[in-house]
Amino acid sequence: MAPKANQNTQLIVMGLAALTTAGLIYLLRQQQKASADDFSYKKLDDDEMTAKASNATGKKLDYGGRMDEKALHSEIEELDKKGKAYFKNKQFMEAAEAFTAALGLIQAHTDHSDNASSTSLNKQIVTLINNRSAMYEKGKFPELAIDDCNKILEVYDMAHTKARTRKLRMLETHFMNYYQALVEVCALQLLYMRQNRDSLRMGIQPSSPPPVPQSKLEELIAKVLPEQLEAYSKKMEEKKKKEQGLPSDYTLMQLLKSYTGYNSWMAKAARYGSVDSLQKELDKLATSNEPAVVADRASLMLKIGRRHVYDAKYELARQTLLKAYDMVKEKKDVQAVMSDDDYARLLEWVGMVKHWTYDLTGAAQCYMTVAELEPINAEILVKQAGVAMDGGHQKEALVLFDKALSMDPDAVDALLHRANLRMLQTNLDAAEADLRRCVKLRPDHVLAHLRLAAVLTSKNDSSGAKRHLLMAERVDPNSSEIQSYRGELCFTQNEFVEAKEQFEKAMRLEPKNPTPYVNAALAVLNTPPPPGKQMAVAQEAVKLLEDAIKVDPQFQAAYVQLGQLKLGMATDLASAREVIKLYEEGLSYCRVKDEMKDLLSMKLLTQAQVDAASMVSFCTSNNIIMIFTDRLFLQ
Repeated sequence: MAPKANQNTQLIVMGLAALTTAGLIYLLRQQQKASADDFSYKKLDDDEMTAKASNATGKKLDYGGRMDEKALHSEIEELDKKGKAYFKNKQFMEAAEAFTAALGLIQAHTDHSDNASSTSLNKQIVTLINNRSAMYEKGKFPELAIDDCNKILEVYDMAHTKARTRKLRMLETHFMNYYQALVEVCALQLLYMRQNRDSLRMGIQPSSPPPVPQSKLEELIAKVLPEQLEAYSKKMEEKKKKEQGLPSDYTLMQLLKSYTGYNSWMAKAARYGSVDSLQKELDKLATSNEPAVVADRASLMLKIGRRHVYDAKYELARQTLLKAYDMVKEKKDVQAVMSDDDYARLLEWVGMVKHWTYDLTGAAQCYMTVAELEPINAEILVKQAGVAMDGGHQKEALVLFDKALSMDPDAVDALLHRANLRMLQTNLDAAEADLRRCVKLRPDHVLAHLRLAAVLTSKNDSSGAKRHLLMAERVDPNSSEIQSYRGELCFTQNEFVEAKEQFEKAMRLEPKNPTPYVNAALAVLNTPPPPGKQMAVAQEAVKLLEDAIKVDPQFQAAYVQLGQLKLGMATDLASAREVIKLYEEGLSYCRVKDEMKDLLSMKLLTQAQVDAASMVSFCTSNNIIMIFTDRLFLQ
């Protein structure tokens, strides 16, 4: 019983301590309100003013209820010196009290109906409130300090850098309110740009540096992002439960073509005949629950699903294959009597269609079952590794690639996809080694040549990149991807006109490929415009980016670039808010967290900039705010 009694006593003591602290904060707040918060300049009678003056200075004063200006400034200066002396001795709350007393003197001995007098004292008032705010911060009373910052910014001077910087610092370090701290950074940037507008318009570097470095903005976004990612991830998971959206047809086609078995799959599906003929065969089959009958129906549905893939009817393929899988899963008697390797192939295709909808767990389970049935099937391990990569499990993926290559050192698919992983890890030497072996084994492997060209471009080997583009083009002269890569190579060499021509050729060859639309827009924006044609150039780029989204609503790069461009063209906050909606639209198509990061970062930054512009009453009707991820400037 004793420990319990002691615990209760301890809780009571803690409660009293908390109450005492709360009471102190309350009194300090009231003290502050009697000075800074009450500068509504209410009329006081002579006795009240004399009492305030006497209390503030510790002297019996009688100036007919009001000091003359010289005496007032003398007393304020004395209190200011007193506060600074307390500060040097690290007596922060005593210093705050001295500054409060000075503010009380101004309140009591100023004719606030006299606008000229009030204006002349405003600078002194702001200095005293700012000094007191600094003392509250040093004294570990962040609520009071931030209240003083708000008083300066909202009543006296919204461009007061010290007050806004202190508010930013406390929001971040004391309150961990990272988003509001981000808004304050954006406000400081906006005010800095406005103060240096003329210099910036002429391309002259301002004489003073920005009040906060760009790194602070990036640091705060990094702190805000995790919580926002979790919130959007939950929305994404809820959406996935309601609808199973597929990637674009073009994306799925490219994924299928990345496997060397693609041509044999398609040739086999072509021999099956049309979906109508296969459906007629299915309709003729019996519908009993006998294992052999169910097995025959599932095998025929596997053929129908494959034929839908051949016809590029991917959603119908997914539905058909999943339906066939439902007929046989957990029914070993049915699985045992399916023809040839139909059960393994059904599992393999179900793994693929589950991967398409980012059911990564379901896809991995299917592939693991196939791996048990076919323990020397290297291609299944490659597909399993692809699922691990999309799930962010790169180490697991690497183990699976290595295992596949230990089974078959000449497994081209394993080499190609492991090279993709190495590129993600920025291990360009390892990626190059895998791709060179890949093209040695398969000189006609277009995708391997293109990936190798990309790696060589990153390593500044433009001649090597061009050589592999030529090799790829000899194999497939009508490939949109080849022209797109060729355009990217021109772009890296600052040949923007030539790059745009290549991207346009890529668009003509494959209108459903979104990449060249975005790249063409970037080439347009990087080409110096003729005089007076800046807006026309921007509008051309906007159309290309909007076309990319029409072609593939899930293409995140288009949303990022279009958002930045439209924000740069915004002439009011309503237009800027439309950009936020655009980012929201792009986020709604994301399937995993990693896809969200760039777009969500841009959305957070834009929202913070809009909130900051509203907060500091920054009107953009006569000035276009150009806001990009790495800087903010006025045009």
